[in-house]
Amino acid sequence: MARAASPLRADSRLRPPSMITLRVVRHDNHDQLLAECLSSVLPVRGEVLQLDVTDRDGMPAAPSTLWRVVSVTLHVPSLRSQPPRDGSAIAVKIAEVAVLADSDLPVANVMRAREALSESIL
Repeated sequence: MARAASPLRADSRLRPPSMITLRVVRHDNHDQLLAECLSSVLPVRGEVLQLDVTDRDGMPAAPSTLWRVVSVTLHVPSLRSQPPRDGSAIAVKIAEVAVLADSDLPVANVMRAREALSESIL
């Protein structure tokens, strides 16, 4: 006799990914917020982000810009953190991504090389 199929259980492979707030700021001016949204993925250093401007219908409203990821900072709750009032688990909720305009990279690389050279002379 055939067995009935088991109902799906809560399994990490079947759960939807957690959403965190992804904040994109300029590397050379951390006060300038370029984008902020919920995301289930994190970029890594060296990747290129394409920032789009869309209208209410999701259609492009302005040219996109390309930004190179310089660093990713996860805001991780320490062991001394209190559990949230809503009973949810303590978790990373914010990731800050510092970026440089992709067109600014050659200038940044030249400046970094100059700094390294001046440090090695000392």
